[in-house]
Amino acid sequence: MKWGEQTIDRLYFIGIGGIGMSGLARYAKQIGLDVAGYDKTRTALTHELEQEGISIGFEDSTDHFHHWFEPAAHKSTGIVHTPAVPSSHSLFERVSALGLPVLKRSEMLGAIARRFETFAVAGTHGKTTTTAMLTHLLENTPGGCNAFLGGILSSTGSNVLLNARSTRLVVEADEFDRSFLQLNPTHAVITSMDPDHLDIYGDADGFKAGFDAFSAQVTGNVIRESAIGSNESGLTYGCVSDRNAADLLDFAASQPRTENGWMVADIKLRDEWFESVKFPMPGIHNLSNALAALSLADLAGANRADCMETIGSFRGIHRRFVYHIRESYGAYIDDYAHHPEEISAVLEALRLHHPGKSITAIFQPHLYSRTRDHMTEFAEILSQFDRIILLPIYPAREEPIKGIDSQSLFENILNPCKHLVSIERIFDNLKEHPPEILLTIGAGDIDRSVKPLSDWLKQDFRRFKKIE
Repeated sequence: MKWGEQTIDRLYFIGIGGIGMSGLARYAKQIGLDVAGYDKTRTALTHELEQEGISIGFEDSTDHFHHWFEPAAHKSTGIVHTPAVPSSHSLFERVSALGLPVLKRSEMLGAIARRFETFAVAGTHGKTTTTAMLTHLLENTPGGCNAFLGGILSSTGSNVLLNARSTRLVVEADEFDRSFLQLNPTHAVITSMDPDHLDIYGDADGFKAGFDAFSAQVTGNVIRESAIGSNESGLTYGCVSDRNAADLLDFAASQPRTENGWMVADIKLRDEWFESVKFPMPGIHNLSNALAALSLADLAGANRADCMETIGSFRGIHRRFVYHIRESYGAYIDDYAHHPEEISAVLEALRLHHPGKSITAIFQPHLYSRTRDHMTEFAEILSQFDRIILLPIYPAREEPIKGIDSQSLFENILNPCKHLVSIERIFDNLKEHPPEILLTIGAGDIDRSVKPLSDWLKQDFRRFKKIE
């Protein structure tokens, strides 16, 4: 693999268990490089990487790296790291002493993307689902595609798709750490621009400036969701109530509705309409994601009629509005939503597909800084659930911020049916307050509770609230 002017034979990934890092590691392994890495936590994903022949160390020392590096120290070795691992980690000191070349995850992705006709999906919300849908669409065209995803496709069980014969690449353009500025896509879609990561961007204006800089690096067209505002390229998409409103957009989903559990809409792709197209994922927000994917597929030259059929066979993506139980006696859904706008979209979808039902949400806040920056918005949307179970903040890469914790968020929630519990006490709370519709949301380690919760609820349907 070319690394600037150097050819690299081996790669060591610091933080290999992350969704983006693991995809790059899988790519490196599949093109024939010797790959290993470090992560602080064993997960199902790190287990899969080990099963694929990638050696991983979990101890906070340099021993694993030393045992991997030394036997082949004469070979060219590169290091890839994620900002999630602090620079104070002993591995960085060891790597620096050896004089090994180091790249950020985003820099490696950017280097790979420059070899392809690249289709990028950016935005505060909907990136992963839209990227996955676009991958599904293009994978089923004669040209195929490669893809790096921010989630696990249900159809393949992987977050990377490699096709040696394809010249196209689908990527998720992540705004965190300004990572998307490493990309120069052929075409891109921006799904949303609600301010986030203000620890990096400073304020809403800084956040918008980041997206403007990304847009300037796109060599072809940028398609924006209509609510974002003006777009110099002139291409916009959106969900609208009727065809008159659709006339103002290049790509539109008109008259969205539900039919037998499906989202259904009439779809406009520039100069052509397709009536009563079915979409498998619930909610207006997922209809919007599907429209964004169809719009980019159109720019890729995909057959429009074929895409209308293909989108209906999309099987979803891990932790994006996934039903683990969907029965007459109750339902359990898990979602990655961790921003107030995302939670609002999930709640809207639940109200649409389960009208009149009581919804219990278990929410694990993600990051102290995000909780601080959106305290009011979190409290407002969490107050709208019928019952809210709030867990401690998942810190991820951050140190605690004085005065910012789940207790302070809890006090701002104007909902009489609210509970602040540890993750270990979830089951006790649900025994005392059986749900009708249960939702788990958050980007931390709440996903580890999904299978135990699902198994526990399936053992006895009476653990759901009896519906009169």
